[in-house]
Amino acid sequence: METVSKVTPDSKSENRERSAISFPAYGLADSVAVADAIHNKGGGWVTREQLAAFLEYKSTQNGAFASRISSAKMFKLVAEQMGQLSLTPLATAILMPESIDQQRGALVEVFLAVPLFKAIYEEYLGKELPQGLGLQNALRSRFKIAPKRVDLAIKTFFESAEKANFFETRGSKTQLIIPVVRTSKMPPAVVDPPVKTELRNPENGGGGGEPPGQTPPVKSRDDLQNEYIAALIEALREKNKQGQLDQELMERIERLLDLKSA
Repeated sequence: METVSKVTPDSKSENRERSAISFPAYGLADSVAVADAIHNKGGGWVTREQLAAFLEYKSTQNGAFASRISSAKMFKLVAEQMGQLSLTPLATAILMPESIDQQRGALVEVFLAVPLFKAIYEEYLGKELPQGLGLQNALRSRFKIAPKRVDLAIKTFFESAEKANFFETRGSKTQLIIPVVRTSKMPPAVVDPPVKTELRNPENGGGGGEPPGQTPPVKSRDDLQNEYIAALIEALREKNKQGQLDQELMERIERLLDLKSA
């Protein structure tokens, strides 16, 4: 995750601007892959050591691995409590959707969960995005992205917007448009502005965490396991209603239940 701060267009200038608009070091597709590893290889919850092995990193101290987790958290795909990494409801909706529209809606929500991406969407709502050098200048001057981080911001922005289908309607990467999602729970056309946070470490992708004064309730490992199994069972029921027999999902549930009773 990138937290940009102390942007200095002129290194000799005494006036330094600080921005807390953050963005992930890895795009949405890479972050969904992290959630998928937790789901398919870890059974819904893993330790950092297990996830590093699943993603083929040699150590949990690897900087790229830490950035992968931070990115997945910023997209609201992964939660971490008591040393355990687990899927969020949005990740479950993407990986185990009850319908294609539920999945599409969840992709929109996780894209807009990123402060920088929300800010760009709001700024250019109904307008074309600046292109090339124009976008680079906008990120530096309007959004106060550190010059050395602009290329990475552009890369993750376009990759993530494409994954979330924001370029689907117009058929080009010139404008952000929320894709058609046939559901009553549409994301808002204009979202709240990004919440400013303190500088963490822009070079290493540090930052994030819960806003001051907001401490999430701590769940035990058993609670996380029960919630995940319940989600799998509900997904199986929905498929059964549609006349689909998912043998692989049934076997996964059976294995998880066997582990709990052991």
